[in-house]
Amino acid sequence: MGPHIYKVANIGQGCLAVMAKPVAGEWIDDEFSGIARYGMSGMVSLLERHEIRELGLTDAPALCAAHGMTFTAFPIADRGLPAAPGVFALVHDIARRIEQGAHIVIHCRAGIGRTGLLAAAVLVRHGRTPEEAFKLVSAARGVQVPDTQEQYDWVVQHRKRLQLVE
Repeated sequence: MGPHIYKVANIGQGCLAVMAKPVAGEWIDDEFSGIARYGMSGMVSLLERHEIRELGLTDAPALCAAHGMTFTAFPIADRGLPAAPGVFALVHDIARRIEQGAHIVIHCRAGIGRTGLLAAAVLVRHGRTPEEAFKLVSAARGVQVPDTQEQYDWVVQHRKRLQLVE
């Protein structure tokens, strides 16, 4: 059985996908190989350092590299909100890479709260409303995202900040 990757949307030449954390342990190399075989060229991990150690994913950057994928770490506390201003650069970078043909998968522990927030922010960057973005991610993931009202509200505020810049 391979990894469970949920394709959210095609954007430009690439695609945005989400997933729960990769499965660690004895078959970890097979898990990362499966992610690459699914067509992912990049992974964004939102896990905090203590979660990475606890979940046995300390080798994720090397495993991504070994399977031809880029790896980006951007820790966000579970059920929390991302720290500005770094998140705006991250959203811009993910959006640009996908537009240019990258297939990016975002994950946290369960692939719901933090993952849903960041995936929605990327979709908002591409003109979706927060409501549309969360509906797309929820439909792809098969579960309602995000975890908290604060995470939803953060994406609404993110859209307002984007509109001020445009």
